[in-house]
Amino acid sequence: MIDAITKMAESDSHLSGLYAQAKDYVQIYSFIKERQRGCDGLGEVNNLKDELMAVLDEMVVYCKKKGIFPAGFSYDKDMAIEEFHKASVYHS
Repeated sequence: MIDAITKMAESDSHLSGLYAQAKDYVQIYSFIKERQRGCDGLGEVNNLKDELMAVLDEMVVYCKKKGIFPAGFSYDKDMAIEEFHKASVYHS
């Protein structure tokens, strides 16, 4: 999922902006989650994750409209966060 988005973002400014926003959210979310182990139920962490999910969903809808992903494409949100985290750690 991340590889397809990364490739397309190179030539699509709207997708590039969504990708940058998602990357920022993932880095912040991952940092906070790591620092506050066992605090997943806290409102701030939940709000941040909800905002991150909204950006990921917007990105997936956009990718479906552009034909990058098939219409029936679905994804595991927690795995997507992990993929984005790994990509941001290795490509920063």
